[in-house]
Amino acid sequence: MTLFAAKKTLFGRSAKGRRLIFFLGLAVTILFTALYIFPPAFLGFLDKKLYDHLLRSYQPGEIASNQIIIDIDEKSLKLFGQWPWPRWRVALLLGKIKALGAVSVGMDMVFPEADRTSLDVLQKEIARDLKMNVDFSRLPETVRDNDLILASTLAGGPYVLGYSFLFSEREERPGACLLHPLNITVIKGPGVRDETGAFYKATGGVCNLEALAGAARSTGFFNTILDDDGVLRKTPLLIVYEGKFYPSLALATLIEASGIKQITVWLNAGGVEKIALDKTIIPVDARGNMLVHYRGGAFAFPYVSAADILLDLVPKEKVEGKIAFLGTTAVGVGEFRATPPDPIFPGVEVHATVTDNIIKKDFLHRPNWAQGLEVALVAVSGLISTLLLALTGAFWGFFVLALFGYGLWEFSLMLFQSRGLVISALMPLIAAAANFSLLTAVKYFQEERKLKGKIEELLCTQEFTIQCLAYLTETRDSNTGGHILRCQHYVKSLARQMASMDKFRPALDEDTIDLLYKSAPLHDIGKVGISDNILRKQGRLDDAEFAEMKRHPALGLRAILTAEQNYGKLVDNRFLQYGKEMSYAHHEKWDGTGYPEGLKGEEISLLGRIMAIADVYDALISRRPYKKPMTHAEAVAFIAGARGSHFDPDIVDAFLKIHEEFDAIARRLPDFETASV
Repeated sequence: MTLFAAKKTLFGRSAKGRRLIFFLGLAVTILFTALYIFPPAFLGFLDKKLYDHLLRSYQPGEIASNQIIIDIDEKSLKLFGQWPWPRWRVALLLGKIKALGAVSVGMDMVFPEADRTSLDVLQKEIARDLKMNVDFSRLPETVRDNDLILASTLAGGPYVLGYSFLFSEREERPGACLLHPLNITVIKGPGVRDETGAFYKATGGVCNLEALAGAARSTGFFNTILDDDGVLRKTPLLIVYEGKFYPSLALATLIEASGIKQITVWLNAGGVEKIALDKTIIPVDARGNMLVHYRGGAFAFPYVSAADILLDLVPKEKVEGKIAFLGTTAVGVGEFRATPPDPIFPGVEVHATVTDNIIKKDFLHRPNWAQGLEVALVAVSGLISTLLLALTGAFWGFFVLALFGYGLWEFSLMLFQSRGLVISALMPLIAAAANFSLLTAVKYFQEERKLKGKIEELLCTQEFTIQCLAYLTETRDSNTGGHILRCQHYVKSLARQMASMDKFRPALDEDTIDLLYKSAPLHDIGKVGISDNILRKQGRLDDAEFAEMKRHPALGLRAILTAEQNYGKLVDNRFLQYGKEMSYAHHEKWDGTGYPEGLKGEEISLLGRIMAIADVYDALISRRPYKKPMTHAEAVAFIAGARGSHFDPDIVDAFLKIHEEFDAIARRLPDFETASV
């Protein structure tokens, strides 16, 4: 292959890899865009938790100074008895709150049944149960009926009674409710026909006694909307019942306090667009829900104990001119909600928070264009991560993507904290992270394949180089023919048999045997340093010549050591070690009469003892100018006879079990003619 062709192939592979990364990234981006439009439940759950985190990160300013909560708390119940209190005591409490100067009082409670502590009710129950006639007829009716006492107080205002709507046809409807609807101006956009269609529609209600509701100037529902995880993040301001609009307790209490005259609702084809109280525009969702902008955890507003009000312990300036909400936090009586800032949040404080949001015009809002922006951010995140990984490395890709993700998060946080805009960064961040992770994995596998190919190419080059060196040796020793190639296979066959023996099994795993096979050609590399006169002699060597020949193990060791010192870090150290051992020790004998060091028994390297049998067997069956070749049977008999003298007895035993394999190898790889030099 020419250099130009090699470069073309290389760049072609690189372009192909980039195209794969790009199209995979594009597919993942499309997938996450679809997941955004049709989100599974767990993504919706994560999105809500991210919103909660944003809300908790918000540092609210000062609470509006005209909010106060009158709390029927543990202290109140301890001093004045269990709840529900007699209605005359509730009337007394309301009268004292009014006397302290509250501009309106929202009551987070409902009175659907007659007060059983009224004297008229007690008279009937005593007569029924105890068969006794107790006469209270001489007392004024307003004293005998606690509900009339409370109704008289409510008539003097400024009180807003609470009630609860029902939304299922299956729920029992307690009867007709006397409620206070709002006069609302509805502005309908193109395509809107039903002005009430977008709002929640109640089917009934748990309402106050008609005498109480009729006496009050205003009423408001205290229903809230819980998300599917049970957390209160939003609440409706208006609910439709029998074709009319009814306000929430918070909204009704604010209207009572401020005297708001004009309430306007804008509708579009998607639902409710916004609600206006005079000039205050309240952003809402398509069902008319307002996101509650919590002021922190529970008890962020000033609380006053109802007991202190009844005992006249509260100074007038603490209540005067303020909007009051009457509720209870007592254990077993109070209603608590799970909210983003606090899992145990008093229900009465939710109403106070809503009025505070409206008074301060401090709204949270998810605009109509938010979804379009988030879809665009999902696509941009996916494309950025795709292009980064297609064109750069993982490090720079991660670095830039991390900066992008941080910027995206800070952008959403800034919009939330400075403008109250709710823009979710969840799906863009997930899309970018998932794209980056998947494409990094794909790119890793691509690089791994390339690296594996390079390693295989390097190993092949290494083997090729070793084989070239070995064959170069054979070209100088024209008597050895295919000796090196056959010895490779002898060594592998013998080592595998030895691996089945307990003595040798720990030392001869598959990787070791493979390295033995690859390094076996190095065993005679030292012959390169022997004179041609000796290597090519067509007869037996004399003593001086044989002494010179006996130097080849040391010369081979020196050659490998030199290579190891210069390049050992670039190749497998075990490969070099095995080559050194076989080269230096394959002429040692078990009885100590070998060379170059005259080692004895297991002083001889195991690899040298293995190579000794392979080397001798091949020499015995090969033709030389000074001898005829032995038959396979004669060679086997010779090796068996040298058991314990020339060769390791255990290795001879292994050889004798597979000697037919040696014969097959020799027949398959006969001697070949070497080129003359």
